Amino acid sequence: MNKPRGQDLTQGDVARRLFGLTAPMMIAVSSSIVVQMIEVGFIGQLGTDQLAAVTFTFPVTMMLNSVALGISIGTSSVIARRVGGGDWEAVKRLTTHGILLVFVVLSALALIGMATIEPTFRAIGATPTVIEHIEGYLLIYYPGTVLFTLTMVAGSVMRATGDARLPGLVMTLGAVFNLMLDPLLIFGWLGAPRLELAGAAAAMVISRLAMSGVLMYFVIARMDLLLGAVAWRRGVVASAREIFHVGLPAMATQLIGPISGAIITRLLAHHGHEVVAGFGVAGRIEAVAVMLLFALSGSIGPFVGQNFGAGASDRVRQGMAVAYRFCLGWGGFACIVLWLGAGELVVLVDDNPTVIEVASRYLVVVPVSYGLWGVLMMSSAAFNSLGKPLPSTIMAATRMFGIYVPLAWLGDTMFGYTGIFLATAVANMIMGLWSWQWLARTYFRA
Repeated sequence: MNKPRGQDLTQGDVARRLFGLTAPMMIAVSSSIVVQMIEVGFIGQLGTDQLAAVTFTFPVTMMLNSVALGISIGTSSVIARRVGGGDWEAVKRLTTHGILLVFVVLSALALIGMATIEPTFRAIGATPTVIEHIEGYLLIYYPGTVLFTLTMVAGSVMRATGDARLPGLVMTLGAVFNLMLDPLLIFGWLGAPRLELAGAAAAMVISRLAMSGVLMYFVIARMDLLLGAVAWRRGVVASAREIFHVGLPAMATQLIGPISGAIITRLLAHHGHEVVAGFGVAGRIEAVAVMLLFALSGSIGPFVGQNFGAGASDRVRQGMAVAYRFCLGWGGFACIVLWLGAGELVVLVDDNPTVIEVASRYLVVVPVSYGLWGVLMMSSAAFNSLGKPLPSTIMAATRMFGIYVPLAWLGDTMFGYTGIFLATAVANMIMGLWSWQWLARTYFRA
């Protein structure tokens, strides 16, 4: 087959190539996160119970996204290395089977999720009133899960070939469309039904339907990256083995965060739903603060994968050095901004005094660790792209269950919820330093 359009990341200035990949991702991720933050503001107008309900759903929805992201990372990793090696037939096969895998797996998980809403959230600590709001939200969100994940995988495939602009543009326009739908469906503006929390889920599903349709059109019709109705059956097992070699450990890595998040939410629930809501608000503001780090972690993978596949080890080292320096610089800047303006930002979302106090305290304690948290993100993405996913899994498990959760329990016992926030910062800093040393020992000095 002919080479699809995209960028050859094995040539040209390293920093410029990384910026070229990251800029569209930065715009897309930032627009999505800003929309989510505004959406939380809309939900906050409905009441603190609704805000707490959305916060309770975070660990569960993140688990679904983590499974999809694991498959997406595995697909992107093998495709980027095949692109670097010039094997375009394998790229087409792996794209087809990666999309098929995520569709089947996420459909099954969505059905399970819909059947277990009440016992799941009762176990996490939600009250019956809050669970009612959660059910209204998730009964719409779960059926749309496959749309979210198809968008994720299609975008990852395109970035693996070096084309970050189109998926970035589609994600940005999708976020704007989502924002336009939110007030219509949440509050019933312009004659639309007032669905409240369920309206936020409906807006997300509709916007993702549009995004997935556009991206799949380009993957199929413009880039010709899917096999035909008969050819797709060939090599399914081989593709699944390649994808899951990286995808399963990556999935485990991604799932560790939501599982530990559910544990932390349970700890916070003992302090009341207003504390849970404050934690949720802080998390959305934090997502805006570190959005560039997330964007860069999504770009460093294709860059490392293509250059590793082409044998350009020096470019891999240069790319990681650029990424690390940026993480530390941006982390310091974001920390200062949040120290100076945390309270003012929280008030824009919710004016409940307890919510403001909890979120502001989080945004004073945790941001000191953002730079090293970014280093951890880059190292994990690099390991996955090199086809060595196990270190990422070990680091994630150690961070969460060896450091974060035990320290959070101890901190909660000694200092209340502030101790939980301190545990977050300590875990990020320790693991950031360790991840940098591990990657340097196992690859840079190999």
